[in-house]
Amino acid sequence: MSLSILRTWIFSPRHRHWGILVAALLIGLSLFALSSATRTSASNVNVLANGNFEDGFVAQPGCGMVGAGWGCFTNGGGANYGFYQEQWGPVVANGASSQLIEINTKGSFSADVDRYAGIYQTVSVVDWAEYTLDLKGIIRTTELNGDPWRYRVQVGWSNGKAADWTKVTNWKDLGWDTYYPRESPGAFSSYSTKFMAEDDYITVYVRVWKKWGVGGMELDVNFDAISLTGPAGGHKPAATATTAPGQTPAPTPLAPTATPVASTSCAAQNLVANGNFESGFNATAIGHVGKSWGWFTNGGAANYGFYDEQWPPVVSDGSHGQLIEINSKGVYPTDADRNAGIYQKISGLKQGTTYQLTVKGQLRGANIGPDANAFAAQWGYTSGSESDWAKVNNWQILDLGAIHPRTGPGAMATATVKFTAPANEIVLFIRGWKKWATSETEMNLNLDSISLSGCSTTTGTPPSTNCQYVVKPGDSLAWIAQKYWVSVQALAAANGIYNVNIIYVGQVLTIPGCAAAPAPTATPAPQVTATPAPTATPGMTPRTYTVQPGDSLSAIAAHYGVDVYYLAQANGIWNINHIYVGQVLVIPGD
Repeated sequence: MSLSILRTWIFSPRHRHWGILVAALLIGLSLFALSSATRTSASNVNVLANGNFEDGFVAQPGCGMVGAGWGCFTNGGGANYGFYQEQWGPVVANGASSQLIEINTKGSFSADVDRYAGIYQTVSVVDWAEYTLDLKGIIRTTELNGDPWRYRVQVGWSNGKAADWTKVTNWKDLGWDTYYPRESPGAFSSYSTKFMAEDDYITVYVRVWKKWGVGGMELDVNFDAISLTGPAGGHKPAATATTAPGQTPAPTPLAPTATPVASTSCAAQNLVANGNFESGFNATAIGHVGKSWGWFTNGGAANYGFYDEQWPPVVSDGSHGQLIEINSKGVYPTDADRNAGIYQKISGLKQGTTYQLTVKGQLRGANIGPDANAFAAQWGYTSGSESDWAKVNNWQILDLGAIHPRTGPGAMATATVKFTAPANEIVLFIRGWKKWATSETEMNLNLDSISLSGCSTTTGTPPSTNCQYVVKPGDSLAWIAQKYWVSVQALAAANGIYNVNIIYVGQVLTIPGCAAAPAPTATPAPQVTATPAPTATPGMTPRTYTVQPGDSLSAIAAHYGVDVYYLAQANGIWNINHIYVGQVLVIPGD
């Protein structure tokens, strides 16, 4: 039918009522086609932040060093987990850094099946637009025999702001079937998939899956060049959306200085005896160990030494420090996973209180090889007076920075972690870990200025600069988060930032936790049920919850609609798999 005939038919008196219906239908179809064309022709961008991991890393409770802008998760159990900033050239696909995720069962003879570890990120998208997810990775292992599909890498996504990897139902296997030796990597594998967004926000998850309960091995997976390409989401920081090009954005108004705020201080009495090793050393069968400290090794095909260190470059307090050495000089063959450390019983704690452990130290080595993570420093604890280091099940990395040459030390690094005391008395363990069975290698771990102090919350009216930060040229959200010891996710959430790469000079950022009202006296909350809890209003008095038998931190977080790592950080919990009955948790607001 020609256009003129159709027009005559539509507007004739006889067909006018049908004509109006047809015209409306044609207009609707035209608008749909225009909308589809507009969406298709819209400029596509990478909506993920820090997908190439060049914008820095942030320490995440229970994980380790995770790319800024990303969250992390594990499912605990009979395995050890590690997240690292990888800078070894053969396992970096783009730039100078990649994300390394490790699952290992070293020292474990009861490893669990189906162990998971991964990263995730929530981004603003266009509802019902198509997005393309791309990433590169490489799988390495110390166990080259066995099921050819025993290690898998998967991706998934969920709709909406809430992030919970345990509720993802669309996991896709990447088909990466090539496994390289741990220290002899090959080429990166690539993966790409398309999907439709079904909300204004989506969360992308990338996870490593170790299928079988094989003990004494390590799985390492490096990720790089992760992108999610599609139309830019419409949710931007308010100042960005309302500021004209070239105009300096107006700063966010400062909070009233008279508003009482809660501040946390961890400068209480140091509960560690002889933490600076200035009170002397005891001569033992293994060498010289600081007074008030015990020692341990796991023997095997390696040599061990404990020394009164007096070389100034590796002493941070006074004129003495503790040196722990593991070497394989003249040992053929040698064993992997050699450990040596010190321990001390700590009394006078208060169960349920947050404590801060601070350690100054440095890792040095000779004949290290290409692996930038060949050595590590770790800490852990047992409840009560249990002094058997083999019963520690909560080992965590002490981040002392890069490994330095044995005779060319760098600056002593400071590692600081917080945790909640599980009892009124614990045994604190600190150890060095030589990972690989490499002969003629030496690991030196220097320790000094070890302190353990209780943290308290006081109410006052500190200067506004303690609670807010004005963005300066060259700043990044990751750097600011590290400066104030908060996670990037928490800092972004506190300031309505949905793309952690977009901040502007002059922007005033509120530091989360600083301007919150002081927590009330703990009141036991009802046991977690399936009924959703009400969402807290920003600025309201924090809610509390008392841990009940059978609870897990992830279940409590899901119940209150908060991220499990945000909940862990708000309560000074370093290992999300360790909470105890009666522990009072502060539930952060949205």
